Amino acid sequence: MAFCDYIYSRMNTLLPSSVDDGRIDWAIALINKIVTAGAARKEFKLDWRKVANISPAGLAILACIFDTVVEQRARIKNVFIPKRFKGIPVVKNIQRTFPSLPSPSINNYESKDMLFKGNTSLDVLFRERLEEKFSDILPEELVYDVHLILNELMQNTVDHSTAERYYIYCGAWKNEFHAGLLDMGISIPAKMEQSYSCKDDLDYLKLALKEGTTTRRARTGGLGLAYFFEHLKRHEGKLTIVSRFAQIRRYFRTRRSQINILKHPLRGTWCFARFPLGEGE
Repeated sequence: MAFCDYIYSRMNTLLPSSVDDGRIDWAIALINKIVTAGAARKEFKLDWRKVANISPAGLAILACIFDTVVEQRARIKNVFIPKRFKGIPVVKNIQRTFPSLPSPSINNYESKDMLFKGNTSLDVLFRERLEEKFSDILPEELVYDVHLILNELMQNTVDHSTAERYYIYCGAWKNEFHAGLLDMGISIPAKMEQSYSCKDDLDYLKLALKEGTTTRRARTGGLGLAYFFEHLKRHEGKLTIVSRFAQIRRYFRTRRSQINILKHPLRGTWCFARFPLGEGE
């Protein structure tokens, strides 16, 4: 790498052409970079020139990046933002300066094809809006299963992560229906360390996907991530769970898996689901 390119990579982050859950290593690396920059009070740029599209999951990822910028009081300069994205709340907000972390609802967004909200507690209205908005284009069974999955993910977040805020989304994207929830609270491995002993974060994540695994003391639990896994398997969908140093991806239609330790840790847990709406992968 030429010296000038090295300087550019140190002082700038070039966002990918597609801001989505297909590859998230860039987002986790960026969040860690923001934490470092905030501590050092150094400014760096977010370069949007390559961004061609932002998926429903991409909105949630950007919202987590926004939260980190505000929390760390990082000095971020956004450059070359395409005009078509400037009306999206989270894109507008990531360009602003906030004295403290605002309500996550500041990033709420709804379009013809997607629904995205920031919350601090269980959101029954999101589930109702999901049914109203997508019942005409989705099979009744799929609407019901997405409803169940998001309900369990919200319950898990409130019960386990102790996150004061989370971001939830759903939407039709290309030939798939996407849904998921992202929080920046206590990670799954950190929570499970209190009740179980595993050799690494991947084993903690695998254990969390098994029905009956729970860290609750007051009531029966252990269904949230098991629901997530089983419903996606039944629909031959795609599942991604990332927490602390672990990432698990399952592609049920092709029976492929990607299970790996991350280079940079993620504070919290990100859960992404993709349901096929047509033929093909």
